[in-house]
Formats: sequence, structure tokens, C-alpha cells
Amino acid sequence: MRASGKIAPASNAELSFAAPGRVQTVAVAVGEQTPAGALLVTLDDTAASAAVAQAQASLQRTQANLAGLRAGPRPQEVAAAQARLEAAQAHLAQLTEPPRPEEVAAAEANLAAAQARFDRLYAEPDAAIVAAARADVQQAQAALERLRQPATPAQIAQAEAQAQQAQAELDLLRAGARDEAINAAQAAVAEAEAALRRSEAELATMQLRAPFAGAVTALHVEPGEIAQPGQPVLTLADLSRLQVETTDLSERDVVRVEVGQPVSVFVKSLNEELPGRVARIAPQATVVGGDVVYTVVIELEAQPAALRWGMSVDVEITPPGDG
Repeated sequence: MRASGKIAPASNAELSFAAPGRVQTVAVAVGEQTPAGALLVTLDDTAASAAVAQAQASLQRTQANLAGLRAGPRPQEVAAAQARLEAAQAHLAQLTEPPRPEEVAAAEANLAAAQARFDRLYAEPDAAIVAAARADVQQAQAALERLRQPATPAQIAQAEAQAQQAQAELDLLRAGARDEAINAAQAAVAEAEAALRRSEAELATMQLRAPFAGAVTALHVEPGEIAQPGQPVLTLADLSRLQVETTDLSERDVVRVEVGQPVSVFVKSLNEELPGRVARIAPQATVVGGDVVYTVVIELEAQPAALRWGMSVDVEITPPGDG
């Protein structure tokens, strides 16, 4: 049985972007061979790159917070909390315990010495020296009065509250982070990781890469142009593996075609006959000019250097049982 056909690459694709954007770079030219994964065209990715950087920073912050909770307090943090507690307890003791006689005597002696010093310097022409001596007297007087006068209930209550707060802070540090805090920090890290993956995926949509190794056979954009979603940007084809696709094999003939049948392919422009075999039979028909036809794909056993995509061929399929 006979049919017409055309030469086509085994793999070809019209590539496009999923989102709109301004074309930034075109890294290939028509006819250029590219490996799989090669960068072909990029859109302006300024905003997408900034989003990735922001997501990376957020992830680093959440990871650091989680690591800090798991590691527990540093020794210097515990030491500082201990010092605050001791200071609060000393202040409370000073308010609640009566002053020792030697403390009162020392305060009185300090006041007398400050007063004597002020009296000697009172006639000093340097006002700054006199002011400093007066301040010493006032401080000594205040210190003595604090020792002689008992603390009020409000002052004692405030000091007790400060000591309790310092004790609670130290206890929290020593106990370490609660499970709920660690779980919340882990959830924050997971959320930041997901946000980073989303932003990286968004950035990846700004880059068009080759899904397979092939040659660029058509290019439809230039730098500065706006690419629309779904708009073909370029065509990529694997021209190293050309095959034949029939165009008019009828529904009456296709029932006699089987995968593996030998085929003779006559390439009109080359005036050359090539052997091949049936590789695939389309499961669904197409209608051409009112006729129901099925596409049969034929793998060639030889591929001349001059063979090109789109060349017309005549196909002769040897039915089963025919020699």
C-alpha cells in the first residue's frame, strides 16, 4: 500500500513562557545546536531575583532562631541573669533589714568629712570646685538618711517584685525552650523553606531552557520585546533523528499496518529510496479534506546528510504476508 508523507524530527517543540515579561537576553541563534538544559531566552528577572533574596534571608532568620532555641542559653546569659537576681535580692535585703551600727557610723563619718571639705572650700573662687563639694555633701546626707529611715511598704513590695522577676527570668533560661516554642520555630522554618521554593520556581519561569538536545529552527523574539504567555518564542528540534510521518493513509489501509512492518521511503527531492520500519500508529484519526486518515510514524534505517525537515516522501508499506 502507498501513502504520502513528510520528513519530521523525532523530537520537536515550540517553547514559550508561562508568564508575561520583557525579553532580557536571547542566548541562541537559528541553526545553533544546544544541549539539554541549555539557557535559551531570559525575561527581566529583577523582581523575581529580589523575591528570592528576601526569601533566603527570611529562611536564615528562622533557622537561626530554631538553632538558638535548641542550643539553649549561653553561659554568659545565665551569668548575667544570676547577677541581676543577686542585685535584686541585695536591694530587697537592704530595705527589709535594719542598718548595722557600723554602717550608720561610717555614713555619719562620710557626711562629716564631706561637710568639712565643703566648709574649707566655701570661699574658693572656682565655682566648679565648690559645686562638686556641695554635691558630695548632698550625696552623703542622702546616704545617711536612707540608712536611718525605714523603707515604705510600697518600696519593699516593688523590691520583692523585682527579685521575683529576676528569679523567674533565671529559671526560664535554665529550663531551656519549651516544646511548643521549638515546634513553632520548626513550623516557621518549614514555611520559610516553602516560600523560598515558590520564589525560586517563579524565578525559574523567567528562564527558558532546552528540554532536550536539539537545534534552534525558528526564533520569534528579540531583546526588549514583550513575550506573552503561551506565545511561541522559539522552535527546538532534534534533527539528528529524523523520521517519516504519513499524511494521507486512509482508515481502510491503516487496518493492514502493524508496528515493525518494513517500509520503503522515496525522498522526492533527493531522488533516493530509504529503508525503514513502522514505529507507531496513531490511535486517533484526523480529517484532511473530508477524508479520515491516520498518521503512521516510520523510523528510517539510514539518514542521508542532505535529508531535511519538511521534505516530501512517498511511502510504500509492505503488508503482512507480502514478500
